Amino acid sequence: MTEEQLVKALRRGELPALEALMDRYTPYVSSIVSRILRGRGPDTEELTADVFLAAWDNRDKLRPGKVKGWLGAVARNRAFNLLRADREALPLEEDVLLLETDGPDRELDKQETARVVNAALSRLDRPQQELFVRHYYYGQTVQEAALAMGLNLSTAKTWLRRGRETLKTILEQEGYGHETAGDFQAHG
Repeated sequence: MTEEQLVKALRRGELPALEALMDRYTPYVSSIVSRILRGRGPDTEELTADVFLAAWDNRDKLRPGKVKGWLGAVARNRAFNLLRADREALPLEEDVLLLETDGPDRELDKQETARVVNAALSRLDRPQQELFVRHYYYGQTVQEAALAMGLNLSTAKTWLRRGRETLKTILEQEGYGHETAGDFQAHG
């Protein structure tokens, strides 16, 4: 079944299409979630299932050719949200935006995701980029990130708001769905 056929069947509410989607993309979604949650097997399984539930709930928003990117973005966002909720610290690494992949079939998705996120972040000044990455990718609270960077809290909040607006605009221009863009809008 092509991705276009799969999306059409999902939109018609056909449960076998959801099963086909899961068969096709569970390894991909699970690998993203497991890399972020490192060693939290039960959470990885539950969150992976939640991503497909989100796809089912948002099936009218899925677009052929964009499904894999949508699933990957939702998986990353939800995994980082879980870490933030648990207040787990992530290691500060410069290559956070270039997520590792398990095979050549994932290379294009990695490049596309990195391109979209880097395009958004490149519109920000360097200190604003650092703040955005610390907060949204490393799970630091706004106050922790501001303190680490020597900023006052109101400046940090303003920079994050601008970063969310920029990223949301670019994601929408690139064809990512409302939920993906909305995940960045809702935080902070």
